Amino acid sequence: MSEPTVIRDDREGVANVILNRPEKLNAATVEMVEALCAALEELRDRDDLRVLVVRARGRYFCAGLDIYQNPQPDFAGSSRAARRWYRGNAQPRQNFRWAAELAETIEKPTILAAHAPCLGGALEFALGCDFRLAAESASFGLPEVTSVGVLPGSGGVSRLSRLVGPAWARWLVLAEQNVSSERALAMGLVHDVYPDDEFDERVDAFARHMAARPPEAFAVGKVAIELCADLGLSDSRSIEVLANGQLLTGVEAADLRHSFAERHRGR
Repeated sequence: MSEPTVIRDDREGVANVILNRPEKLNAATVEMVEALCAALEELRDRDDLRVLVVRARGRYFCAGLDIYQNPQPDFAGSSRAARRWYRGNAQPRQNFRWAAELAETIEKPTILAAHAPCLGGALEFALGCDFRLAAESASFGLPEVTSVGVLPGSGGVSRLSRLVGPAWARWLVLAEQNVSSERALAMGLVHDVYPDDEFDERVDAFARHMAARPPEAFAVGKVAIELCADLGLSDSRSIEVLANGQLLTGVEAADLRHSFAERHRGR
């Protein structure tokens, strides 16, 4: 019996989703994307899961969607039908766009841990995650323009331009230049780079660190940061006030203040 293409390994509140199709460079099938979406929905709905980490086995993190198992439909010349397909209205759980939107909107930490090349739709999914961690031997690229004659349609233009700016977006999307983990760190595409032989251990440590974050403060902070990114300074300050007004009146903040006071009493 063949191994599943996606493996779950949940430990200490951390849900690990492991892509496991190494013989095909972890190119994502419909079933793999559906499993990823299901894991994200579990993270959203289950109180015992605090963090989700997406990892992979093999010499590639993911080569993107498997175009042989995910053929592009015949739109019969209808741009409206094509737009509907790209928005995911027809099969929302079968494309990386929906998975990225889930990761982006769930009020819990989502982490992508790329130990090796992360390409196409996998990188687009990564852009929706809260944190992107890379091993030294990882690389990142968006080959859609030459491969299938379209722009990356699951956030590879919109999220990428917002994250790294239009200059680097042109480099990745239009020039189709793959970037090393170190260059990805320099451009702001990933948050940190770890040595290959320490990668899994360092990812585990970061995931445990995030699992220990106060959940309400993280949830409110994630929303506030997203809103402030699109606002001017005055409006952003108002978001801070509203967010902290909600947190300061909550049980979580009261308990944390009490614990802090107890730990530092008499110092």
